[in-house]
Order: sequence, then structure tokens, then C-alpha cells
Amino acid sequence: MANLLQRFQDWVDSLSDLQKQIMLATGLIVGALIMGFLIYWVFFRSLITTTPVENANNENINGNANLPGINFNDNRNNVSNGNTNGSLPTVDTVAKGGNTLSQVIYDGDAKDVTLSGDGQEVQYYDPVTGKFYKIDKNGQIVLLDDKVFKGVTDVTWSNEADKAVMTLEDGYKVLYDFTQNKQYTLNKDMTEFDFSPKDDQIGFKYMGENSTERWVGVANVDGTGARGIEPLGNNGDLLKVQWSPSGQAIGVLNDYVDAEHKKIVPIGFNNENFKQFIVKGRGFDYKWTPSGKSMIYSTYSSDSNYSATLNIVDAYGDTIGNNNKPLELATSVDKCSFSKTGNDLYCAVPVNPPTGSGIAPDKLNSVAHDIYHVNLVTGQKEKIATPADAVSGTNLGGPSNIMVSDDGSLLYYREATSGKLRRILLK
Repeated sequence: MANLLQRFQDWVDSLSDLQKQIMLATGLIVGALIMGFLIYWVFFRSLITTTPVENANNENINGNANLPGINFNDNRNNVSNGNTNGSLPTVDTVAKGGNTLSQVIYDGDAKDVTLSGDGQEVQYYDPVTGKFYKIDKNGQIVLLDDKVFKGVTDVTWSNEADKAVMTLEDGYKVLYDFTQNKQYTLNKDMTEFDFSPKDDQIGFKYMGENSTERWVGVANVDGTGARGIEPLGNNGDLLKVQWSPSGQAIGVLNDYVDAEHKKIVPIGFNNENFKQFIVKGRGFDYKWTPSGKSMIYSTYSSDSNYSATLNIVDAYGDTIGNNNKPLELATSVDKCSFSKTGNDLYCAVPVNPPTGSGIAPDKLNSVAHDIYHVNLVTGQKEKIATPADAVSGTNLGGPSNIMVSDDGSLLYYREATSGKLRRILLK
């Protein structure tokens, strides 16, 4: 050992002054690094935790709770969801009654959305391009027609979604046939359109300058053959044009009996004296069942904290007004959609709706909704889904309308605030 020390000392003595300085500096640096590591190991290592890392199979390498992102494929498996609000619910890809994946299929602002004629796809108007598009079952956006319609403020689709009446910013109205590629200009005083069950006629209000020139009328789709059905006078706001699928009525008249009740009278085409019935509440709105034999309707009152509630009633022939009963859902008809058979009803129901939302429905645009299914034959009702995604969890905006595919496997809806189109798998 002494020999080694003597050799090391002789080697050091043989170094120049510059070499000795470099060796000393290097020794100090190495020593400082060793000392820093020892301090970290003893005092700080236990205070630092590692972040779990997921492998390709979504297995947690560290063995802690696994929180994978939502799988947007139609694999029908349960997945988990994380969001920035601290809520981490389990999310199903198919509706089973709990939190269910609500997949964004169009991220822009889709206007005037409707179910396509095939009953499986959706189509919409894009105000940016002024064109109409559809989204196929694979999620691909397809141009419906290359014609441009700028400044469209409202669209009324035909039942087969192959024709549309458009209201333009300047007040003019045009009807476009996407199958025939034909455009027809309608009278500017015509408004509030609806198509006949066979799509060969349109119903409308004609709102002339004078009250004597205001009528509910019908015409051919090209605007010819127009005739008045019922005079409106100053009561145009009391009648909503909605052609009954049975062909019995072009709409219903609703007028106050007292402060808390309204009388409802279907309006036929040949001065029929249909029965009337009474509903409780204000804000009456309705939607025919696919057969036209019944209707669902919504009203609000002090009993419901002025939030909309849903009812169903017979509305055909001698049975008009019979079986008037609540569906016990706190929602409005514009948030409901029938199955193709008419035996099933799907509704978006706001979660904890604020007082007065029936009076000011826009309050619900930012309120989360649950999806309910009602069997209209048995009366059975159940919650089938709470929409959720990987960004906002279950705190999604409210739907402005919903649509169910003809085979009952898909539910589409448009977010009221963003205009995004979303899809939920029902099967």
C-alpha cells in the first residue's frame, strides 16, 4: 500500500502546474455530484411519486387504478372516462342505463339537422359554405348537392328529406328538390311550412299585411294550386302548422280557457267540426305520433316550477281527447323522437332543470340531459343513457333535437350551444 501511495505521489509531482489544477477541479466536480446524489437519496427520494404509464393494452404498468381514454370504435365494450372536472365515471359504448359514450360525428355548427330518407344517416345545412351535407353510417361527410344557398335562416325538410323549404335572410322562401335538382320560389308572405304525408303538398301560414289576408293554406310543392283552409285574422300565433300523418288535420288551434288551461282543437281541411279537449298549463307544443292517431304535448305551470312536462292524448276522429295522461317526464316535445313503428318514444330529459325553463327554454342549453325510453304500448319508462365523453365527462350541453334511426340502433342529437352533432349507440 505504501508503495502505491509513493508511486501516486511521484506521478502527481511529475505533473505540470496546469495539469495539477485541472485534476483538482475535476475532483471537486465529481465530489459535488456524489454529495448531491447522496443528499437526494437520503432526504428527497420518498417525496417524489411517479405517474402511472399505460401500455398498448391499457394495462397499468405500475399496478395502480387504470383510467384509459374512451375508445370511439363500435366495439360494444365498457371503457373508462377521465375529465378535467375531477369526475371519472365508467362509460359504456352502448346504452345500458348508465354513462354512455356520446361520440362527436361533426365538430362544426350543423343547422337544421334531420334524419335522411334511408332512416340511418343524418343531413344538415352548413351556413359557412351555404351547402347541404349528410353524414353516412361510417361517419364520412358527403355533399348532398353542389348548389349554394347563402343566408338560409330556417329549413323545413320533407318527410323523405329529399326536399326542403328554405327561408332566406331577405325574407324570401324557396323550395328545392334535391332529387330533381329543381328550385321553386314561393310567396314571401308564406311562412311556417310543413309537408303532407306523401310530400306532394305543403301546408303553410299566409300572413298578409291585413288581418283579412291571413290564412292557413295548402299548395303544391312548386307553389301552384294554393288554397286557404282556415282564416287566422289576428290569431296566427294560436295555430301551429303540423300536418297529421293520418291526413286528418293540418294543425291544431290552442287558445286559453282561463289563466291555467287551454282548449285544443284540430283543424281539418274541409271545415270539419272536430272535438276539442282541455290541457292544463301554458306553452302548449305538440308532435303527432307516426300514425297520427295520438299526439304527445308539453306544457308548463306552477305545479312543475314552470318547467315543461310531457303528456300523451288520443287525437283522431271520435276519440280526440281520450286517454289524456302524463308520461311523467320533465321535458318538452322538441326533445323527443319516435321510433319508426311509433311504439317507442325517446326523450332527452334535463337533469335538475332550473325554475322557469318552460318559459325560457334556452336556459336548458347548458344543462346536462339524460336519455329516456318510453314503451307507448305498455307505458314502461326507463333511463337508458347519460351522455358522456372523454373531455367533459357527463357535463355535456343540452340537445336541441334528437333523432332515432329507423332500425332503433342509433340516436343522433345536436348540441344546442355548439351545434356539434353527436351519436349514441342504442344497440
